[in-house]
Amino acid sequence: MLFFLSVAVLWFSSSFAQERPSGKPSVRACPDSWKAGVRTRKKSPPTGKKKVAPTQSGACIELAFSPLDIQEYLQSYARQKHWLITDDQLSEDSWTFSLDIGHDELLRDTLPDSSQKGVEWKQGTVRVHINTLVLPDGFARTVIYASFRGYGRNTDQFAAQREYWDLESSDAFENSVVSVLREHFSQLPAKEAPSAPPTP
Repeated sequence: MLFFLSVAVLWFSSSFAQERPSGKPSVRACPDSWKAGVRTRKKSPPTGKKKVAPTQSGACIELAFSPLDIQEYLQSYARQKHWLITDDQLSEDSWTFSLDIGHDELLRDTLPDSSQKGVEWKQGTVRVHINTLVLPDGFARTVIYASFRGYGRNTDQFAAQREYWDLESSDAFENSVVSVLREHFSQLPAKEAPSAPPTP
């Protein structure tokens, strides 16, 4: 009887240890080097009337969960918040979509541009890219970056009216998504993501 009791205790202890690895954090900040892997639109001197696209920077967080866990939570959060999502593309480790935003959100989430000073903004859209990469130590790095378009009317009677204006992100939207991930996953026990092979 004592033997079976000992076996049961060992089995329970082993199961608990696998479910919650000892001392492992659920969430951590990305190293400064993460931006090297983010897509950017490089600014170059304009030639003629060629339009210069805005730079993309973004935000990053590392979680001790699988890419699927992270993507599923983000999609659940978007449904809960009733985001007006269109043109979305899904995979196990990435999610790209367009989101309609109002006037206030557009001004909050983009940087002011003196060349667009005379524009009365009405609304906007944001194209969001969320990519998750499994790291060799079992964490998964999630990077969020966004590009914005603003819709409105130029009050300058001599300026040409346009369908939309490209606007540069202030990183407020990206950082808000990181905050949502941090708040949710920091309350859960760490869960090993499938380890990626070490970089040669």
